[in-house]
Order: sequence, then C-alpha cells, then structure tokens
Amino acid sequence: MAARSLRRNLGAATAALALLTASAGPGHAQGQAAVYDPQPPPDSAYVRFVNALGEDLQLRPAFLPAQRLGTKPEERVTSFGVAQRVTGGREMVVEASAGSRTGRAALKFEPGSFNTIIVQAQGNSLVMKPVVDQADFNRARSRLSFYNATPDCASASAVLAPNGPAVLEQVAPGTAKARSVNPVTADIRADCAPGQSAPTFKLSGLEAGGMYSIWLMRPDGRNLISFISRDTTARWRG
Repeated sequence: MAARSLRRNLGAATAALALLTASAGPGHAQGQAAVYDPQPPPDSAYVRFVNALGEDLQLRPAFLPAQRLGTKPEERVTSFGVAQRVTGGREMVVEASAGSRTGRAALKFEPGSFNTIIVQAQGNSLVMKPVVDQADFNRARSRLSFYNATPDCASASAVLAPNGPAVLEQVAPGTAKARSVNPVTADIRADCAPGQSAPTFKLSGLEAGGMYSIWLMRPDGRNLISFISRDTTARWRG
C-alpha cells in the first residue's frame, strides 16, 4: 500500500510539473514594455527595486522619484521605471535608508536592459545587489522567475508542494532563473536547504503573456518567507 501511494504521489507531481512547464531557459520576460506608448529614448534602461529587509525602506534614486517600500508582500517590489541616459558607463546613484542603516550605490545599466535591484542588510549598512533580467517574452505562456534574495542560502529551489519536483532550482544568492509555464494553479514551496523552507503559497491567477516573480528572502535574519508578484512596467510619460 505504501509503495502504491508513493507511486501515485510521484505520478501526480510529475503530471503537475508537465502541465506547469512549457519551456525552460534563462532570463526574465519583460515584453509588455513594448506595448506602452510613448516609448522611452533608446539610451534608457528599466529599473525596479526590491525590499528584502525586515523594515520599511526609503529610496532616493537620482534618476527616478523617491520611493518607500514596505514589508507586506505587495509593498516590497516596485514597478520597473525608466532610467534615461545610461550610455557611456554613466553611474546612476541610489541612496537608501532603513531605520539606522544607510547605503549608497553607483549603478551602471545597459541601454534597453531590465534591472532588478535587491536591497539587503549587511551589518550596519545597506547593500544593493543588481540582477540583470534577460528580455525573453512568450505571448502564449506565463513567464515565471525565481529570485534568491537570501545571502546565506547557497542554492535555492522553487518546488511543487508538497513533495513535487523543482520548477526552478540551483539559484545562487543574488541571482534569478526563469522559465515559461502554462498559466495554471499550483502550490509552490521555496527551499533553501533540507529542513529550511518558506511556507507554501498558491500560484494562481497567471495569465498568458504575463510576467511573474517568486521571491525567497529572510527579512528578520531568521525566518524564510516567499511570495509571488506580477512584474509591471511604469508608463513613461516623456
């Protein structure tokens, strides 16, 4: 009976993964930016910020309006904004503060690129970890990215819960992996290591052509959290 039960569980997990997965590959889809009108100048890049801290974050980018990021899942990730005149290795300065911690970074972006800046604590300071997202858009599928925003998690995975195979795996700290998936509903668990997992959450509401990000972080330095957000691009108004 136990063997039959195990075979049924494995079979169900494999079927769910087959349904979820459409095609695998690196990168992060941001094709919806192409539909916005007007278009930003060709020397522009797209930038968003992520609060991986246990407290509210204040950001003062020199190239975008000041922003405040909270600690609820829906408050942690900004839309992609347009940074202009990024050519020639120009440094784009960002100042950040959260409680008594402060940080400053001079970032460089390639024209036309999409960039995710993860803000994390390092001792008494704040550090900003840039991740370059590859533009790879599929109108018939959903794009699902998995970001490891946990510095002490050497290899993170997003798996089908409760005991299913990995949807995205071996994601190093401060990096991301992505793949195209069918827009279905599934329970997802983000793992850091055996016995170190964030609470399971439901993957639902995906739409064909939509872009979504799964986040794994440890804001309080102890407990892992994971959640999903839809990727959006703020309209450029010229």
